[in-house]
Amino acid sequence: MPQINIAVIGAGMAGLKAASTLHNIGMNVTVFEKSRGLGGRLASRRTDFGHFNHGAQYVTARNPGFGAFLRQATDHKSARNWRPNLHRGDIESGSIYPTKETSQNPDTISQLDQTAQTSTVGNLAVDCWFQGAPQMNKLIHPLVDDFDIKKQHRIIAIEPSGPRQFILHDDLDGTFGPFDGVIVSAPAPQTADILRPLSPRFDPIGDVVMAPCWAVMVAFEKPLPTAFDAMLYPSPEISWAARSTQNEGVFHTRTPDPWVLHATPQWSREHLEEDKERVIEKLLSALRTASGVKLPELHSIAAHRWRYARTEVPLGKSYLNGMNGRVIAAGDWCLGARVEAAWRSGETAAHAMMETLIG
Repeated sequence: MPQINIAVIGAGMAGLKAASTLHNIGMNVTVFEKSRGLGGRLASRRTDFGHFNHGAQYVTARNPGFGAFLRQATDHKSARNWRPNLHRGDIESGSIYPTKETSQNPDTISQLDQTAQTSTVGNLAVDCWFQGAPQMNKLIHPLVDDFDIKKQHRIIAIEPSGPRQFILHDDLDGTFGPFDGVIVSAPAPQTADILRPLSPRFDPIGDVVMAPCWAVMVAFEKPLPTAFDAMLYPSPEISWAARSTQNEGVFHTRTPDPWVLHATPQWSREHLEEDKERVIEKLLSALRTASGVKLPELHSIAAHRWRYARTEVPLGKSYLNGMNGRVIAAGDWCLGARVEAAWRSGETAAHAMMETLIG
């Protein structure tokens, strides 16, 4: 097969799944990532006493293919089962977390392991939750191969070069290519900025709605004195609060005690442009109220603003293509707010590219 050169924009789950799939059949793949690290919203921040998982907190599997991927990641020690001591609030969240009802539905129950037992904490079923090991961004480790990954390259434009090739431009006047095909797996608004100038076929990306999320990373000098390690929608301000480490039990928590707080989509929208210091102050106050305990002294604290954190209105299909099938948009926003959705989108985008280029 003649050498086929593919560019993948974005090194999150969708982009790396697409890159790995195409690389494994012999295509020459180059991945462009605007950040210093890999994994996208499977994010982890290093500190002097450990890591904060300040993006996606865990993953589940409903698709057999993604279940097989999680088994592979577990075998490679880059994933582990996670069963937190969980408290659920009374806020109606409309969230994507599995409930008793969905866990009993054969169309939605995890197919990772048919012999796995589902444990129920309160009124929430914990059905095969997994985290990256030792931190969330390690979950993508099985997808990273010896293809070229160019970090800190923000691609801002794709230029057709003749009828069947493309040149990429970054924000520092760099040019790359030519490429025979391009897969863009950035968040929907950023993907739209890149692709809509190319073809009206990409206009539907503008209908996708993604919510922001403020994340606060706080380390307490002493363990937070609660009987749980995680809280789901405990207040109108907080959608999720959890220890960012895996412990044998609440009373064996190491110190400093690291927690991640995620603000609700509505609260994050209302405070999107607020100073980090004010966001931290308000979310700590909400945590104090929701947990019902006095917060220990702070060891360290920081905040991160995710402008595009979770999909509220998805595209409704696993990918979108144009330019005679040689440019493809992919990402979790195509199917929904799940890491599994990103994996599936990346896989189907890669197969669509294969069909276009090699039949």
